[in-house]
Amino acid sequence: MISTRPTVAEIDLNSIGYNVRQFKHNSSDAELMAVIKADGYGHGAIEVAWEAIKNGATWLGVATAKEGIQLRRAGFKTPILVLGGITPEEIIDCSYNDIDVAVYGKNFIGQLDGYSNIFRKPLNIHLKIDTGMHRIGVLPEDLDAFVKELGNRKYINTRGIFTHFPNAAGDEEFSNQQLAEFADCVNLTEKVLGEIPYKHTANSAAAVNLIGSHFNLVRVGLGLYGYHDEIWLGEKLEIRPALTWKTKVTSTREIKLGNRVGYGRTYLVNRDSRIATIPIGYADGYKRILSNNGFVLIKGQRARIAGRVCMDQTMVDITDIPDVVEGDEVVLIGKQGDEEISMYEMCEWADTIPNDILVSIKERVDRTYIHKID
Repeated sequence: MISTRPTVAEIDLNSIGYNVRQFKHNSSDAELMAVIKADGYGHGAIEVAWEAIKNGATWLGVATAKEGIQLRRAGFKTPILVLGGITPEEIIDCSYNDIDVAVYGKNFIGQLDGYSNIFRKPLNIHLKIDTGMHRIGVLPEDLDAFVKELGNRKYINTRGIFTHFPNAAGDEEFSNQQLAEFADCVNLTEKVLGEIPYKHTANSAAAVNLIGSHFNLVRVGLGLYGYHDEIWLGEKLEIRPALTWKTKVTSTREIKLGNRVGYGRTYLVNRDSRIATIPIGYADGYKRILSNNGFVLIKGQRARIAGRVCMDQTMVDITDIPDVVEGDEVVLIGKQGDEEISMYEMCEWADTIPNDILVSIKERVDRTYIHKID
């Protein structure tokens, strides 16, 4: 048996379920797609998917064909959509595994049609419209010719049409322009192809902030895990963070006034001090930018990071926290006693967003799953 490292990401599945129910309630009659790309934003795709479906999700969204196939192999029968691009070779795998794909280029139509003809099996697609993100998608001015080309393909079934907002929480005027343009694109497309079962535009932020974006399917990614794109969105919809990131003290030592700590000797000890070492580093996804900048919680108090975050270990100043010993719990993100280090606070220190922190937590950080009782 391999002993477990004390650095873990604890995932409260009850919070995942609660967040699904909150978005479902907020989205009236729309179905909910749980977006679990990047291993469920670092929370564990399989575990999150089961919890999301149990609480009302009817679709699963992924970024790659491989992620979708892994879900099928895990036993999921729920509709799955690959939101990003796929290669021609992956078309076969998606068709075989009954996975829907996003389509956004004319050349891709021919490739899809060719592979689908081989199998004589319809491939479900969702037509991606670029209304302003300018990443992937058919431009509105190219849509008429694109749809006519699509309508001539026997084994391609257009099950959905969708777009994406670049700033649903911060630029309502532009987002509403996108909605209007999307509605025009839907009308044009349905004149050629007939009624399309699923229309979807809303990501987590739009699901909260743009009620007109719901249509009949909302795609919830970041919100599923308990975070909003902007903190103020929490006033409109309460959701709960599912992740607590923690470790334990592995060493403590006394450091005399005038000494320096860590690589580059960047942390000057300006009094006789105590330093604790914890087994977390940038190889675990703990950002190096937190060097001399962030804090952790020990015994319900804040301890400043002392020196540079190392690959596998980090030092913290515990001078003002009495009686810290090896084995004491250390919270990196989450609550301890009456104190909390929130994801948003860590994002301020690291000059980044919650998505980045979450997907940076590496595989060697064990995930443990709990169901907290409210």
